[in-house]
Amino acid sequence: MDRLQILIEALHSADEEKRRLAVVGFRDYPLDQTLDSLFLALGDTSWRVRKEAVDIIVVAAEGENAGNLQEELVNMLRSQDNAGLRNSAVESLEKLGKKASKVLCLHIADEDHDVRKFIIDIMGNIGDPAFVPALINALDDPDANARAAAAENLGKIQDVRALPELLEALAKSDVLLKFTILEAVGKIGQPVPVSAIAPLANDNLLKKAVYDCLGAIGDLDAIPLLVEGLKDRQKKAREAAATGLVALRKRLSSSSGEEIMDNKLEQLKGTSHVDDLIDSFNNAENSLKEAFAILLGVIGDARAAKPLLLGCNDDRLRRLCLQALRKIGNAAAASLLEVFPSAEDDQRCFIVYLCGELGCKESVSLLTEGMLDLNPQLRLASVKAAGKTGLTVFVNEVAHLLEDNETEVRNGAIEALYRLAETDRISVARIAGKLASSDLAEKRRNAAVLCTALADTERLSLLVKDEDATVRKAAVSSLASLKSVASAGHLVMALVDEDPDVRIAAAGALGDVGSEEVVGPLLLALQDDDPWVQCAVLKSLGNLKNEATLPAIVQLFERADGLVLITALDAVAKIGGETARALVEKALDNSDEEVVKAAIGILTRENDAWVHTHRDKLLNHSHWDVRSTFIKAMVSRLGEKSFPYLRQALQTETDELVKGQIIELMDRVL
Repeated sequence: MDRLQILIEALHSADEEKRRLAVVGFRDYPLDQTLDSLFLALGDTSWRVRKEAVDIIVVAAEGENAGNLQEELVNMLRSQDNAGLRNSAVESLEKLGKKASKVLCLHIADEDHDVRKFIIDIMGNIGDPAFVPALINALDDPDANARAAAAENLGKIQDVRALPELLEALAKSDVLLKFTILEAVGKIGQPVPVSAIAPLANDNLLKKAVYDCLGAIGDLDAIPLLVEGLKDRQKKAREAAATGLVALRKRLSSSSGEEIMDNKLEQLKGTSHVDDLIDSFNNAENSLKEAFAILLGVIGDARAAKPLLLGCNDDRLRRLCLQALRKIGNAAAASLLEVFPSAEDDQRCFIVYLCGELGCKESVSLLTEGMLDLNPQLRLASVKAAGKTGLTVFVNEVAHLLEDNETEVRNGAIEALYRLAETDRISVARIAGKLASSDLAEKRRNAAVLCTALADTERLSLLVKDEDATVRKAAVSSLASLKSVASAGHLVMALVDEDPDVRIAAAGALGDVGSEEVVGPLLLALQDDDPWVQCAVLKSLGNLKNEATLPAIVQLFERADGLVLITALDAVAKIGGETARALVEKALDNSDEEVVKAAIGILTRENDAWVHTHRDKLLNHSHWDVRSTFIKAMVSRLGEKSFPYLRQALQTETDELVKGQIIELMDRVL
């Protein structure tokens, strides 16, 4: 039995992979010898088998027998009992694109209404504007589904030529067609007269589609209709009007149109319609909640404050709810303060958090009370909120919490004082001075934090010499955040500190300073015995991007391993140049698979030449994870051009996970 016959018989195997490989094997034979088998494979139960057959058929349908093959594909659309075959035919015709335009235009008038709808959908998915005239004609198709498909796919192509005919077709009595036309007009995205669409809002079945469409293409004239939609008793219509208004508001944000809309929305304040909007906010899905939160903020009705407060419990809604509460302003603050006495502990904590976020000046007594509460979580939330208000009246109360029994509360007090330094520098400086002279290391560390807010490099330079290593590290980190060239000398001294954590902090800080003067000290620190210090130095050298540092890093390559070597690779990649590139490629031969993977990751950001140079070695690497990493890198760089090498690798690969990855990547790219 010859090989072709073996492949044909394998196509009937129960093993999916055998069938797929049989189809792959058909590539080696003339089409006339395999066509029947390929047609059979197009209807296979496995999408992977069908995909291989589609690839072959598409290539063949571009050649000498294009017309006949394309007709065969159209005939497959008539199959009533094999959805896989129909899907394969659709996929093949879509991949042919413009090359199938002749047969598609012919069969858009096919006697079978199902075939006509398939053809219309294929045209839309191809997206060629040349199909627009044929799709416009199909708006008059005798089949309702085909007419709706024509409108839908004109929307996909987004050609403005279709707008007049789409709007004209709105006059027909077909509700499905009208609904689809409104969606299509919205997708095309070009303004049309609101008067052409507005009358349809009187039809309860079309209200939602009208509001969606106006949200996509409406202008100032659409505002009254959309605001009126917020009053609708239909929940779905109200939701569509809300999302439409928010979408329109974004488009009008740079013009006076936003002000016009906001004025119109503010007229709802105090009306019963706000209750409906609050109900929608409470019960809608998250994406809709966002729209209602925005609108409730613009309307500014105090009744929305409590629901918005509860909405802040959702991380995804918090930002918008806070914005809405800010817009409601003092009325919102009053509602929050009213709720506070009777609220549960968790909600009380959140109320004080909101007072801080809103900068609520009316909350002084509430936050002061909260900072004295027996509940440490409420004390913490209150002190943080006090810092965010920026009110200097809180400085002394916050300072008292530096003596709190709870570490988190003490840290919160430092955070608050850090913020309050902007409005009361003198008081915070006095507190920092007391902390710096304390016998407790924690207080001296806190002094270093406050010195950052005060930009007090003089006091930090003293704390860098503190007897406690944690204080020295905190002072170094503070100097680093200031990024002052004047502090470089103090940081250089910290490079020889007895504590490795301090040296690590100093090495990182010098990279942030960015002065050329720090290069020499960093190169000396590269000789440090601690690998973590070496890593910090290498990161800073990489950030400095000074080619003069490469010789020292090259020397380190000869003796480094593991994390140090990986960090060195990142550093030279940032520095760049031929020497750096050569070092990274050399790392591909390292015995540590993590180093090799790191080198692959760096080279993947470069050009494709390295892929071909090292392909065979990496595809046959002894470690499966290296092979896997390289395969992903090769596909990302070469795309379909990597397929011959992937097929070859598939024949020799022994690891099932890597085999599966190869198949998945090929399917994904296709």
